[in-house]
Amino acid sequence: MDAKAATSLDIGFWLRETAASRSLGGDILVVDPRMRVLRPKRLTLRFAAVCAAAACSGAAAQQPEDSFGIADSLARGRFTLELRPRYNRIDESDKPERTEGGTVRLIAGFVSAPLQMTRFMVEGIHTDQVDPHFNDNGGNINSSPYPLLPDPRYTGVNRVYVEYRGLPDARIRAGRQRVRLDNQRWISDNDFRQIPQLFDGVETVYTGVANMELYGAYFGRVRTTSGGTSDLDLTLLHAAWNPLPGHSVSAYAYFHDQAQNGAFTGFADNSYRVIGVRWMGSAAPWLGWNALDVPFEAEFATQRAHSGGDARIDANYWRVGGGIAWRETVARVDYEVKESNGGRYGVQMPLTDFYAFNGWTLHFYNTPRQGLRDSWATLRQGWRDFTLYGEYHRFRSDYGGIDFGRELDVGLAYAWNENTVLRFQHARYDPGAATTDPRIRKTWITFTWKY
Repeated sequence: MDAKAATSLDIGFWLRETAASRSLGGDILVVDPRMRVLRPKRLTLRFAAVCAAAACSGAAAQQPEDSFGIADSLARGRFTLELRPRYNRIDESDKPERTEGGTVRLIAGFVSAPLQMTRFMVEGIHTDQVDPHFNDNGGNINSSPYPLLPDPRYTGVNRVYVEYRGLPDARIRAGRQRVRLDNQRWISDNDFRQIPQLFDGVETVYTGVANMELYGAYFGRVRTTSGGTSDLDLTLLHAAWNPLPGHSVSAYAYFHDQAQNGAFTGFADNSYRVIGVRWMGSAAPWLGWNALDVPFEAEFATQRAHSGGDARIDANYWRVGGGIAWRETVARVDYEVKESNGGRYGVQMPLTDFYAFNGWTLHFYNTPRQGLRDSWATLRQGWRDFTLYGEYHRFRSDYGGIDFGRELDVGLAYAWNENTVLRFQHARYDPGAATTDPRIRKTWITFTWKY
């Protein structure tokens, strides 16, 4: 989905979201998938995912769009460039050394103008380190004296895709792409990391039904934030509907077939499926308030074993939240539960935007087997070109009533313009008294420039 479609279907409340990336100026719902050769197994799910949106489009009229010859398509295309250096500092009480140093990423690309209803995008990426005093390898997390900073050096292909808009009210995109669905709780590019998580596959988006968008995709490979690639079978089905102005209802089904998908459960096979619904909107019209906005959201999903996944994968996820917004001031509270299956398994989200949920320190990168209950308050204040942001979390287990501690995250951003932003972020996690978890302090200073 492009940014325009995202705004219309996920409503313009992203500034009130609690995720750091969104509160400080990122997109909230952008779907941007691409392609790979499909393997023969699980054909039914793949066919449904890729064709669900396009199958309804046969009777609709062709959408007009400018189309050029090859020479004009290249000449009218545009180059893209992003430079993002960052200073990192991490202290963890169970590590004798302090992680400190710089990381940087450079992404350069080209987007063509339409050629016979088809356009393409090509990007390359280079990430590097400056005076590094840290461990960038997750495999050494237990043996290294330094806290983990998983931003390795890397040079390679970033997004590469072909997009076709020749079908009525539909778009097909194939290649390597980013995927951001809804608030990115289940599927994201995890873009805080210098190497974004990207997917190789094909997607279809259909908008031929009023106030609705249907999305289906299949991906057969993932490029992780460490720069490595892994095979997977990932089928995504998503439908979004605007029943009222200022409201968005979405339903989704995600099938993630990958035995070792990054979740540290100890299971031989972590494959899962998720089926859920999400409602996001504003209560202000119902209350008759014009000056104040009252954003809210509610979500529920079930996670079960899929395609040979361990039978203990059987737990639910839910979240409720809301607040008040007035001009540049936003205050809200949220409550999220990743349930536990009797202390044997807690809901896992290996493809999520990790920095947007459960605290910036990433202490809960992996959900404990006892599950996780996160209650947090958020405050955002804008003033001219500055944005101040903070959130405070209290963590408990879903099973056993364990106090998992608390975390305070604060950020300040200055935007020269929409393409040039300087951010300061600091996160402090303190463990619960009954746990042996470390105390964590993290600081980042990030400069982002885009062309």
